[in-house]
Amino acid sequence: MEGLLKHKRIVKGKLTRLITKVNNLQNQENSISVIEGHENDVNALDNEIALQTANVCTYCKSTSHYGLFKCDSFLELPNKEKWDTVKKLKLCSNCLKFKTQTIDKCHASMCKICTKPHNTILCSKDSNNSRSDTHTENELPSISSINAIVPITQAVLLPTAIVYVKDINGISQKCRLLIDSASQGSFITESCVNFLQLNRTKVNISADDLSSRKVGRVAGSVQLQITSQFNKNASITVDALIMPKITCDLPQCPVDASVLKTFKQLQLADVNCHQPGPIDVLLGADVFCEIMLSGHLNVSGISALESIFGWVILGKTKGISQTIVSNHASCNAGEFELDKFWQLEEISNIKPYTQEETTCENHFIQTFSRDSTDRFAVKFPFRESSDELGSSRDIAIHRLHQIERRFVKNPSLFNEYYKFMDDYLKLGHME
Repeated sequence: MEGLLKHKRIVKGKLTRLITKVNNLQNQENSISVIEGHENDVNALDNEIALQTANVCTYCKSTSHYGLFKCDSFLELPNKEKWDTVKKLKLCSNCLKFKTQTIDKCHASMCKICTKPHNTILCSKDSNNSRSDTHTENELPSISSINAIVPITQAVLLPTAIVYVKDINGISQKCRLLIDSASQGSFITESCVNFLQLNRTKVNISADDLSSRKVGRVAGSVQLQITSQFNKNASITVDALIMPKITCDLPQCPVDASVLKTFKQLQLADVNCHQPGPIDVLLGADVFCEIMLSGHLNVSGISALESIFGWVILGKTKGISQTIVSNHASCNAGEFELDKFWQLEEISNIKPYTQEETTCENHFIQTFSRDSTDRFAVKFPFRESSDELGSSRDIAIHRLHQIERRFVKNPSLFNEYYKFMDDYLKLGHME
């Protein structure tokens, strides 16, 4: 911004000097064209400064973001169109801001891929740009799921079921699941995996919510064996991705139990579907057709659908709920790899000191000093709770007598030993 203002003052100064000397110029028509050219430069700078002050995207004119590196519309362009746009907007190809200087004087870092003087998102060697130019379809596989909350005046029941899931020992445990045909994959909560003690498989996947905003990282995947509580032969095997939490308690507020009276003759998969409760598992479109049967009833806007787990209830009901929840997740392996890169670059969180480490730190602060040569000196730390050394005096005296006898037999060894100890004493290494 300061560079733009400075450049604007320079151009306006030139314009003022031209106007004052216009009468002295020999070619009156040419001088006017020069002045008009400088006026256009000043007007262009005014527009540029206004855009930067208003934090408006220079490409799509949106106020929700500022800068081409945050503009989805610009980033989706093929590489050639990106370059054409930068030139058309008269931007610096290195920092992607308004050009107030030559490229060799731009202080922004250069391309991180080819190290040439242009922005990384303009690099033709970038795999993302190459994919946009050639329009290949080698996109990384993704799994989607969305959790959206929108104000509403009516409560809505979503299809839930109580099922048996086998733990690591093959024992069936009760879990509550949500059936969501809009989800491209199946999910399970971290707490449920820990309860079942299932073996995990590592996967490189991250999860996005509505508008592709990142909501969390998948902690792996597990294989689930799910069985109906009514029919042991009705079971499926599902590969589910592990998430810290799938959704909020469903339904979000209690629903009048009278809405279920119409379906009292049916074998309900979740007899307490009108009461808020946690969701342990989400079954998506990958197994939707395997679990749903042909039965369907609709009474006063409330539907009952037949599944291998029993009849599930869904639809609008009377209640005091103020929100509606839609579940859909998006998982992309490429974004997970990028997250991993940034994690390597981040400074790790400092772990708190243990009691022993704190004691050592305090000992150093209280006893350290610096001698005349600026060397640090610190007292030896001793454990207050250490066991006593025991009776070692007799052993020490025995070894002293032993070495004295060696010196008597070998005078040269004694002289070398004496010289060494004398030097050690003079150097201050012992007292």
